[in-house]
Amino acid sequence: MIKKKISKAAFVLSIAAAFSIMCGCGREAENAATEQPVAETVENAGSAMTEETPSSAPEEEKVTNELFLKGPSYTGLSPIDNINNEDGSYKYRDMTEDGITVITNMCSRNSQRDGQDPAAYAENFVCALVDDTGSAKIINSRDDMTLSEKLTYPSYRVYWEAGSNEDSRQNAGVVVLTDNFTFYYGYGCPKDSYEENSDFYESELDCIEWMDAGVSAESGTAAAETGENAGAEEGDGGYGPYLDKMNELKSEGLADQFTLAYINDDGSDIPELIASDSRGSFDHENAFIFTVNEGQVVEVAGVIAGVDGASLDYAIGANLIHISGAAAGMRDVFSRIENGKLEQVFAAEASDLDGDAKYTINGSSVKEEEYYKQLNEFMEPYNPLVRIAPDGLYEVNYTLNDGYGAFEQGNPEKYSR
Repeated sequence: MIKKKISKAAFVLSIAAAFSIMCGCGREAENAATEQPVAETVENAGSAMTEETPSSAPEEEKVTNELFLKGPSYTGLSPIDNINNEDGSYKYRDMTEDGITVITNMCSRNSQRDGQDPAAYAENFVCALVDDTGSAKIINSRDDMTLSEKLTYPSYRVYWEAGSNEDSRQNAGVVVLTDNFTFYYGYGCPKDSYEENSDFYESELDCIEWMDAGVSAESGTAAAETGENAGAEEGDGGYGPYLDKMNELKSEGLADQFTLAYINDDGSDIPELIASDSRGSFDHENAFIFTVNEGQVVEVAGVIAGVDGASLDYAIGANLIHISGAAAGMRDVFSRIENGKLEQVFAAEASDLDGDAKYTINGSSVKEEEYYKQLNEFMEPYNPLVRIAPDGLYEVNYTLNDGYGAFEQGNPEKYSR
């Protein structure tokens, strides 16, 4: 069974592929009348575009996607595709940590012909765009009335397989047709593993829902970035000011897990964005905190968590951020967010070079006992902190035992996205 984590992104669509969904795709024998090789549909896409595509918006008109299809959240995923396009189309695929299930979340601009049966269009979309092998065959599909009502757009549950022999994979997914975009969210695994996973896939597909991207069709930017109370806009989950930054981090491979936290005590309705990289990469910063200052998203802290004892923690509602880590010894720096930047309020450093132990508090030398005592006294009002780590969010408490202090870490909680 797969384990839960956050997942989302976007993808660039080629013109040929976009219009190939107007043609048929492979099906089982009872639906053989609709068969047409995928390779042929792509080859003929250019003529299909000119001869069969209904008149649409002028080429220069930009239609911006204001929705993302959001599924359940997971941990331990390995990214396969993480691509987005400024017009709102996207494709994101992840492999679960057991190496069995692939989760696909994608959308593209509509190319449905006038009068084309929407159920057939949904099947063709899967064959021509969701599948990347050119061998997809539809096993079954149905109008998903429950999801259609929940998502307020026609939704179709599609079952399909692709590949051959040991590479054969079976899939279950949902296709949702909106006015300007077609969405797909689905699960797939090797054919011989499908039966044991199918019930789980079905239950997860029941949970998909819309997430408002907070995007303005006029500007193509996150509309929430400009308003003081943008983080509270209904439907965006509070992420509105940060959606562009989140997509940027994901596309650059810097972070793929996110949550929100009210760290700053400035009275703003906009929380801070917490971000991390689930892969725990050590070649770049993998734990971040962002805030909004004067309408702009700014990074206030970032570390390579796990290298030389580095960690990034925050205290909820207390405007305190803790950064630790040192090549030799210990260094704990505590800061507040002021005007979009960190302002240091307390620092403790301990080093032991060649047997010569040194302890400083705010730059002044102290004895070992005094060092731990002052650090503990500073931390007491702020316990517990929340640690940003690739494998989850940890609760950490600074405790003093027998004159020695240390941060004690609890069990991790998953990120909200």
